[in-house]
Amino acid sequence: MLGVLLAFPAPFAWAQQLQEKQDSQKKAEDTSQESSSKKNLPDPDAEPDEKPAAKKGEKPDEKSAKPSDKYDPYPAQKDLEVGMFYLHKGNVDAAIDRFKDAIEQRPNFAKPRLLLAEAYEKKGDNAEALKYYKEYLQVFPTAPDSKSVRKKIEKLSGQ
Repeated sequence: MLGVLLAFPAPFAWAQQLQEKQDSQKKAEDTSQESSSKKNLPDPDAEPDEKPAAKKGEKPDEKSAKPSDKYDPYPAQKDLEVGMFYLHKGNVDAAIDRFKDAIEQRPNFAKPRLLLAEAYEKKGDNAEALKYYKEYLQVFPTAPDSKSVRKKIEKLSGQ
């Protein structure tokens, strides 16, 4: 038991260090707020429903980019992967839904359009397959497989 106690320093030493660090950060924030508080005070004569004045270099109606507003390709890629899983398992309808979700997340994403076309072709819905093959070529006209996709379009158009 003594060995365990010696192996670990005082159990609250890290908590004290953390508290001291937080206190010093809070003091630094308080001093910076005091110096800048006079600059950022709202206009007391302004109407409550008025928007605050735009910052320098910012358009008045322009929204500031929040972290949640930033582009994130991960959900679209995940939808694509899950859709491919469903397609390989034979659940074509679930795959179609996931590919459509991927397109909704990333409108310029070509791969789910190609996979949607293949899924609809597998399902026997040639009109939808044709639609998504054409969309695939619109989004990615220089696709390496564009010749084979054009052949599929010609084949489906002739039916």
